[in-house]
Amino acid sequence: MRKAGDGLAEYHCRYHVQFRSRHGSHWCPTYRTKDLAPYLRTARDWIEDNRSDPYVANALSRLRGTMESAGEAEIATRLRGLSAEKRARIAFARLREAEIEPERLLAIHIAVSAIIEDDRGSHNVPEFRLVQTAKAAHRLASGTHRAWERERSDGSTFKTELHAYPKSAGRVLRILGQMIETDCELATERAVEPVLMAKRERFGLHPSHLPGWRPRWARN
Repeated sequence: MRKAGDGLAEYHCRYHVQFRSRHGSHWCPTYRTKDLAPYLRTARDWIEDNRSDPYVANALSRLRGTMESAGEAEIATRLRGLSAEKRARIAFARLREAEIEPERLLAIHIAVSAIIEDDRGSHNVPEFRLVQTAKAAHRLASGTHRAWERERSDGSTFKTELHAYPKSAGRVLRILGQMIETDCELATERAVEPVLMAKRERFGLHPSHLPGWRPRWARN
């Protein structure tokens, strides 16, 4: 790290510093889509059943306003050199262009908060929650995809495709996660407990509550 000009971490090696940049924790990895799915489905059902709740209505209104005021959705290849704040707003703009509804973003924040609360092996700190929320939202509309036809010298054509993805790490994840949390936190506070109860009834306990489970540090 010193040789690369990145300074020297006080307690962790370069691998774990980079791991935290990507995941929001030095040791707890990003939740897989299939791990988050039962919490997300339960959260979406809870939102549908509680649309008249003023906290839910306020969160959805704030999320919609954030997306509408996010500016233009720049393509992924034009993000280099932009500030983290600008890139986070562009991420919101891409969600808007992909027609992602505010309900889905609120469900993500509730689901991430619920699984962190439910998982005995999770890193239950704000940074991890923000990054996990941002990464789940980022997956909905993260890349730029283009396809066009080009002509060969013999007159025939061939198809060219571009698939570019912005880097999913660093400050932009923290800022994007904080933007979502600012809009959602009051509704999420009301939702986590009933969502956890409904998830357990519908899908069963989290693996960390089953016999034989051991924390990550205790496994071979």
